[in-house]
Amino acid sequence: MTETTVRYAEDYKPGDVFDLGLYDVTRNEIVEFAERYDPFPFHVNDNAAEATVFGGIIASGWLTALIWLRLMHRTFLCYETTLGSPGHEEMNWPKPVRPGDQLTGRVEVKESRTSRSKPELGFVRYTATLSNQDGEQVFLTTSTLIVKSRSTSR
Repeated sequence: MTETTVRYAEDYKPGDVFDLGLYDVTRNEIVEFAERYDPFPFHVNDNAAEATVFGGIIASGWLTALIWLRLMHRTFLCYETTLGSPGHEEMNWPKPVRPGDQLTGRVEVKESRTSRSKPELGFVRYTATLSNQDGEQVFLTTSTLIVKSRSTSR
């Protein structure tokens, strides 16, 4: 993990945008992940994948989501203040991820608020995306993080 800025719930403002960096996807990781967790033929077998609407091997959507999560851990999540997530509102895979794709990630803050009942906690709602080297969006999620508020640091 790279060093991230310590941010409390109050530090996130609607419209703030964060770059998650780059990730190069390999055929080997696509196949290894799929063999273990999502063994559809279009994830693990070149000949079978060629015969599908995808025209070749594609990554499992779950691998794509985990690549996004890895980028979040590398550049966005602050272990000192982030306390997890209550869940995702949406998760979409508009285009498949293919071997050799270079993905770029981005997070945009939608809202941030402090809990009324537990003022030491805040909720940061955001939309995150991954796009491939051609600028095509391959992943989108809207979610919320539970983040310590400034009152926690006192």
